[in-house]
Amino acid sequence: MGRKSLAEELLEKAEQYEEIKGTWLVIYDFKGLKPSPRFWGNLKRLMRLVGEGSMVQYSVFRIGSRRGAVAAVMLAEHYGAQVMTFKGDEKDPRLSF
Repeated sequence: MGRKSLAEELLEKAEQYEEIKGTWLVIYDFKGLKPSPRFWGNLKRLMRLVGEGSMVQYSVFRIGSRRGAVAAVMLAEHYGAQVMTFKGDEKDPRLSF
């Protein structure tokens, strides 16, 4: 068996956190840095491993799993990004609040 990817290692580390389903946004910024192509490859691998996740825009990742969000935060920080995470409820913008 081959070596584990960074995405696999970080997802295993995230297993220590209680799972909370919902809409999680991971917002990251590589200030003054160009993101490594390995970051993008590992982010795609993380989405496959968790079975969900999507890029909302270039620097915003959405996932329905707290553990997946934690792993994405660790991944972005590993590659030098500044990161913020939010949990929210997805709403239909046509509905009044």
